[in-house]
Order: sequence, then structure tokens, then C-alpha cells
Amino acid sequence: MDFDSFLTSLGTSFIIFVVLMCLFAWLSSKPGNTVVYYPNRILKGLDPWEGGSRTRNPFTWIKEAMSSSEQDVINMSGLDTAVYFVFMSTVLGIFALSGIILLPALLPVAATDDSIQAAGKNTTSIGTFNDLDKLSMGNITAKSSRLWAFLVATYWVSFVTYFLLWRGYKHVSELRADALMSPEVRPQQFAVLVRDLPDLPKGQSRKEQVDSYFKAIYPDTFYRSMVVTNNKEANKIYEELEGYKKKLARAEAVYAESKSAGKPEGTRPTIKTGFLGLLGKRVDAIEYYNEKIKEIIPKLEAEQKITLKEKQLGAALVFFTSRVAAASAAQSLHAQLVDTWTVSDAPESRELIWNNLNIKFFQRQIRHGWNIVQDIQVH
Repeated sequence: MDFDSFLTSLGTSFIIFVVLMCLFAWLSSKPGNTVVYYPNRILKGLDPWEGGSRTRNPFTWIKEAMSSSEQDVINMSGLDTAVYFVFMSTVLGIFALSGIILLPALLPVAATDDSIQAAGKNTTSIGTFNDLDKLSMGNITAKSSRLWAFLVATYWVSFVTYFLLWRGYKHVSELRADALMSPEVRPQQFAVLVRDLPDLPKGQSRKEQVDSYFKAIYPDTFYRSMVVTNNKEANKIYEELEGYKKKLARAEAVYAESKSAGKPEGTRPTIKTGFLGLLGKRVDAIEYYNEKIKEIIPKLEAEQKITLKEKQLGAALVFFTSRVAAASAAQSLHAQLVDTWTVSDAPESRELIWNNLNIKFFQRQIRHGWNIVQDIQVH
């Protein structure tokens, strides 16, 4: 890439950035979009623009981000957001410390050599090298002592990366410890996730197995258990039911509006029952949706019973009456072999991939090892 192409690419990226930031400022200022851009403020009962600017221009956003303390971020958006900011600051620190130290040192070392110029005299190709190439390690003569500068730079980047990652990991660990010791009570702090449940004894259900096991170990603090099930079919029926409920609510709203806009008795909405509502017999929409809801509710209840009885997975959530008992259980070994009764801290429900809870212990270890191998190969 020559210098003109570099400037063109840089200018194009800057223009796209400006357009996106202007679009963000315009969309976030619309009252109808507050649920998209300020959900946490709304959930906490705050004004979406409280303490900020309604225009939300890029400079205001940067000012608010720089002036907010880490505790403000945790209070407003949670621990995960604070951890993300730690990650971002770590990455920016790596780039800053590497660039500020190395660019002033390496650019003169590379620019003052003449390897590319000498190579250009010995080749018949035209346009192979450009001015930017003279600023790279490719402009260093082979076996030159200047290469030591680039070797030292490699070790410097490695040192900065390892140090900042260690500091970031330590800070995240402290944030997590502070969150666990916080007086604010969270539901997941009273629960543990239990995986790799052994085979069922004869005459016992999965729930009875889990209840009896933990009640024997924690007789004073055990509260209850919830066995994880495969809800795929039940979820399909539930989503279908919710869809008809929304359609019914819309049809009733249209009917109510017609009473105020037209005749006092109103006009009942109608639909066609065929493909995409375009074909088939035309029927009363409200009656049709009510009939569908009445048909689906028994199907959902029957599927839920089948799911609870026949589609239980080898995992469960166990609840305790105190946070101390849950924390102690999450750090204890509950069986002679590590591949049964594996207990860990219970994350939030949105953080769980429920379908993966049935994966066995050794399969998880193999996957974990394979991921480490892939990371080593990438780096």
C-alpha cells in the first residue's frame, strides 16, 4: 500500500465513523428509542437523560464516559459492563505503551537504513517498494545490528501485554470479590449449579435423588432443588400461545377503537384462516384467537408434565437458605470422583447455555483442552 492509498483508507474510515456517530446522536435523541439506548435507566425508574445531554453528541458521550467512576458504571449497568471496560482499558494500554515507546525508537532505526534502496538497484521490477516500506523492518540490512532493536521491541510488547493482562485480571478478581461481599442480595448467590448427576437409583426420581443427596449433606441450610429439563417442545407451544395472545390483544384494541371512531357497537375485526391470512374462510378474529388459545393451553400443560417426567437432564440447580452455605457448597468436593456431582457457582439464567448442561465431565475437559491448543496455535 502506498502513502496515498493509506490516506484514502484513513479518510474513508473517518467519514464512516462521523456518519455513524451522527446517526447514533440522532436516533438516541428520539423519545421512542429510549428503550433501546437507555434500558438500564428505565428499569431503575430514572429519567433516560438524567445527568446527561439530550443531544448525545460524540463529545458528550466521551465526557460522560470519562467522568463516570467505576462504581457508577457498576450501579447503573452491572459488573459485566465494568469488566468490559477493564478489558477495553487493558487493550488500549497495550497499544499506547507499545506505540509511545516503540514508534519513536524503531521508525528512525528503520528509516535511516538503505536495504530497500540497495535492493531497488539490483532489480528490474517497477513499483515494488514505496515510502512506507522504508519505515518497516524490511528496510534493515540482513544481519545488521539494528535488528536487535526489533528483537528488544518484541520482548517489550510481550512484557507490557503480560503485565497489563495480569493487572487487569487481578482487578477483575477484586471487583468480583467485592460484588460477592456486597450487602445487595442476588438470587444466584443462594444457589449452586450441579452437573454430572449419576444414574438414578431404582424407585427414585431425579428430583428426589438430588434432594435426598444435598439434604443429607446440608440438613440445616438446604432449601430445594430444580432439575434442568429439555424444554424445546414446550417452548415451541408456549411461543405459539404467546403469539395468539398478542394477536388477540391487538384485535381487541382494534375493536375498542372502532367503537369510539364509528358506530357505538363497533366493528369486529375479521381474518382469513388460510395461508398467511390471504386464503381460507373469513372468521371473527377475536373468537378465532380465543378458540386457539383454549386449544393450546391443554397441549402446553400436557407437554410440561411430559417434560418434567421424561425429559430431565443430568443437571440441577440447588438452592440454600444462606449465601454462606451456597458459597461453601460451590467450593467443596461432593463425591470421591470428580466426574460426578460436579458443583459450581450458579450464574444468572441469561448467562447459561441450557442445552450444554447435559455435556459430560470428560467431554467438557476435552473441549477445554482443545480450545487451549487452538489458542496456542493462533498466538
